[in-house]
Amino acid sequence: MIVQIAGLITLILSLTIFAVAFFVMRGARERVPDGNKVVYKVRKYYAMVLALVLLGTFSTTLLYTPYKALADTTPAAVVKVTGHMWRWEMEREGAPGPVVVPQGATIEFAVTTSDVTHGFGVYDDDGHILAQTQAMPGYTNRLRMVFDKPGTYHVLCMEFCGIMHQNMVASLTVE
Repeated sequence: MIVQIAGLITLILSLTIFAVAFFVMRGARERVPDGNKVVYKVRKYYAMVLALVLLGTFSTTLLYTPYKALADTTPAAVVKVTGHMWRWEMEREGAPGPVVVPQGATIEFAVTTSDVTHGFGVYDDDGHILAQTQAMPGYTNRLRMVFDKPGTYHVLCMEFCGIMHQNMVASLTVE
């Protein structure tokens, strides 16, 4: 439900921006020497084409956001994540010890922080980023993922949070 509302708000705001730009462009009258009138006419059409391409791209890609498919699923496991300077604390609900999650199931990360803003990024063993969200004080972001392959995945901080930022690493196992 929230994903659909966010998509609709994004579409409405994009349309508003394009409408304002169109009316500003339409109402602007340049005082140009006679030799440069063609340049200003062509610029106007380029701007309109650009606006149409951007509007088409925004409206098309909103239908294929990666989190929309997982928004209505019930997670098989919830992992509580709290960022601290300069470490991650991760705990799977109902399973003490190292975090182990099932392969092919929807996993929800409930991400927050106790101090400053951190970037919660999930990486595979090859160093490719799979998903990310912000860890913010006083707020819990929920990130849902499905791990297709078993193995060890790494959590890195993506937001510079101080002198020991580079040591802010954790891992989880997918079986």
